[in-house]
Amino acid sequence: MTKQVYELIGVKVKEKLSKITYAGKHAGKKHYKLLVEVDNRPEIKSIQVYQDKVGLVGSVGQEEMWKDIEESNYADKRYLFYYHIEDRYYSLVGWKELNRDS
Repeated sequence: MTKQVYELIGVKVKEKLSKITYAGKHAGKKHYKLLVEVDNRPEIKSIQVYQDKVGLVGSVGQEEMWKDIEESNYADKRYLFYYHIEDRYYSLVGWKELNRDS
């Protein structure tokens, strides 16, 4: 079954490195909690980022997205974020950089 992909438009504020400690597919793997400010869903303040999920949707590949997140390459940029809803969390699967005026 294919998961539905949702879209958010906004900016990345900062990221927080986390390590998953619970059992499951991502147990013990590094991931990020991306803090965001979005225009079309202001109640959403963060998106979970897992290396094996980023780059599945959008115009940026997995390695490039992960590197941008690790190196905080996002100052003064607006994005169209693509995400899935997993349990109670929003999980990033891709993004597209937008013009600053978009």
